[in-house]
Amino acid sequence: MSTDGDVERAIALVDEATIVADASSLILAASENPGGTEARAARALVAIASRLGGRVMVEDAAPDRPNVAVRFGPDDDGAGGAGLLFLGHSDVVPAGPGWTHDPFSPTVVDGALVGRGSTDMKGGLAAVLQALAAVHHVRPDLPLELLVTADEEDLAIGMAAHLRHAPRPYRACIVAEPTDLATVVACRGASNHEIVVSGRAAHAGRPEDGASAITGAAVVVEAILADHARLRAEDSGLLGSASWSVGRIDGGHATSIVPDRCTLLVDRRLMPGEDAAAVLRALLDVARPGVEAVGCTVEGRTLMAMPGFTTDAAHPLVDAAVAALADEGHASRVEAWTAACEGGFVAEHHGCPTIILGPGDITGQAHQPDEHVRIADLGTASRAYVRLALALAG
Repeated sequence: MSTDGDVERAIALVDEATIVADASSLILAASENPGGTEARAARALVAIASRLGGRVMVEDAAPDRPNVAVRFGPDDDGAGGAGLLFLGHSDVVPAGPGWTHDPFSPTVVDGALVGRGSTDMKGGLAAVLQALAAVHHVRPDLPLELLVTADEEDLAIGMAAHLRHAPRPYRACIVAEPTDLATVVACRGASNHEIVVSGRAAHAGRPEDGASAITGAAVVVEAILADHARLRAEDSGLLGSASWSVGRIDGGHATSIVPDRCTLLVDRRLMPGEDAAAVLRALLDVARPGVEAVGCTVEGRTLMAMPGFTTDAAHPLVDAAVAALADEGHASRVEAWTAACEGGFVAEHHGCPTIILGPGDITGQAHQPDEHVRIADLGTASRAYVRLALALAG
């Protein structure tokens, strides 16, 4: 059992300057997705983890797109369990325009670390690694692991590779995504779908000789909007409701040609327990009669499905997280998350309680120009992870 002395000795080993330096190394290793460039970030992770005394395992989810697992302590807890899992990802969204600094040259401004990935989520990764090394120093008997996946921001191929050969049970999972240090106990899932409407090309001077796939796609969009409104009307509880969003439409060849094909890329946020493929089939069943009425056909496929999860707010994992932040002088709200994360995969596959808890603000700081995270929050998160890991061990 961990003692107060263990906690204080481990806390004393957490160094904010080192967290900032490690997070900066990860930001410098630009890993924009789409782009398949996680290999550089993986090498930086391996260097940091090895310096801190972790055992590193690297597994390619795809060529040059590795997952990195870092373990401290024994592989199991003596009873067949793999202990406590922290979860993160190495990819970042594209930098995009509008930055006042080079997005991949980390800069400290007014007590914050600025750079693409500082919040989502290379700052969190650095905080976790510092915490696990500190806990391991005082409790080398505890099995601790950080799993860092590739491709979280797109199709989750890294998590899919992990799940193919991940029989190890975990005691609990803490996803270090940015929650502004709130303790997130519920998270909707996410799914990406491709919907293809096929029509018949013709000269635009006689459009009735063809069948416009764009017109057919408009029928699908109307069905999506109607279902979205229905879902929002049923909004209730901590997670709210599922939702639809049309993210991209591609169709047509030229203004003088009736378009014979139109493709929609669609986001559907899932409630825990919803099946992405079934959701898509239900939508197409509603839309198909209208699409066929304008002379077109419609088919769809699910590109990615990320499950949601819910953990009982009264679970000891949640209590321990809130208490850990309180001991750091930070009141941690218990709430749901508007985004999605890979914690649902772990909760579903391993059957373990899961929360999201990390430094940075997913809505106010991530996925935008001048992404930044407060350095004080990196330190608070790392010390809270120490307290949480040792509390769960007790």
